[in-house]
Amino acid sequence: MNVHRRYQILRVIAFILKLLAWLALGGAVIALLVGLPSFLSASARGAPWYEIAPWAAMLGLPVFGIVWFIQLFAIGSILSLLINIEENTRALAGQAGTNP
Repeated sequence: MNVHRRYQILRVIAFILKLLAWLALGGAVIALLVGLPSFLSASARGAPWYEIAPWAAMLGLPVFGIVWFIQLFAIGSILSLLINIEENTRALAGQAGTNP
């Protein structure tokens, strides 16, 4: 089953999307590690809301990072899936054409 590989640019795009997904997840983890201790120390010392609000907003960054991870990784995986379906369909059509 030697099928010519097509759609190289889509393979590259799928790889880039998956790479960006992992970078977004890494950024989310870093934002959590930076923001959480600052938020906890500010809230533990009884800081007013206007000092805690920026740190609380920073805690929202990991949520957005996780959402971006899911979206980007899903789109990259769907592109890979569609390419694989096309290859398998072409390989089966080639096999059917050679059998009597």
